Amino acid sequence: MKRFAFLLPLLMLLPSNALGYPNGTPFYVTDTSPFCASCHSAVKAEYMPEFPAEAANKELPENKHYALVRMSAPPSPYLELTDEQKGKIINDAKLIDSNSTVSVSGPRRVKAGGEVKIIVKAKGGNGPVIGVMLVDRALRFQSRPIASEGWTIAGEPEVKGQDGKAQKTWLERRIKGLPRNLNFILIENQRFDPEKNIYPEGVVTYTVKAPQSPGSYSLAAAFLYGTENADKAGFFQRPSGRILFSEEIKVQVE
Repeated sequence: MKRFAFLLPLLMLLPSNALGYPNGTPFYVTDTSPFCASCHSAVKAEYMPEFPAEAANKELPENKHYALVRMSAPPSPYLELTDEQKGKIINDAKLIDSNSTVSVSGPRRVKAGGEVKIIVKAKGGNGPVIGVMLVDRALRFQSRPIASEGWTIAGEPEVKGQDGKAQKTWLERRIKGLPRNLNFILIENQRFDPEKNIYPEGVVTYTVKAPQSPGSYSLAAAFLYGTENADKAGFFQRPSGRILFSEEIKVQVE
């Protein structure tokens, strides 16, 4: 026990909700891309074309999430559950996945340096938050924030929650004086009641300036959501989260 004593002060300094990724990442108020959610399962193997087929398939819910639920030995964090409870987790997750969607829309042509609106609509997951990212490609581990391609997010995005009302709580977590033109947004206060067909949803409107270099540019939205009860699913414990991409759109910058 003595050899572990030095760890106690460090552990006491960790946030009590450090494993609460199903509640979002309340301290990561910055630009990012989907690689950050390494514990999430990818909805499609096509998101990882650089992987061998076997490796890509391991990232899918059936192999990354459900296989761990069914596992009857460590390191599964589901060992305390009955077969009935495990079956319910899987069935609930499949229902959530079937009701989860994300789309991105905007003009297909814009003048170099011109300003346009890009709208991301997301629905699904089990809350209490959902995450949206505006990225360059629908790639699990190789997409980048759109700024990497020369786009500029002009000002803070407009965020509307499940009730259709504007939300600013996420952006207001930025340190005073720092820009709020983020590509990553958490949409909070999400209700979930599948029996009433109520799923988290939100709309994020980005005002962006096009790159200065003419050419064809891809844009996509990444949607991060959960499928399990937030008081049980923890980071590096249960890969119950999901990454779902919208279809890519092509924008011609002239």
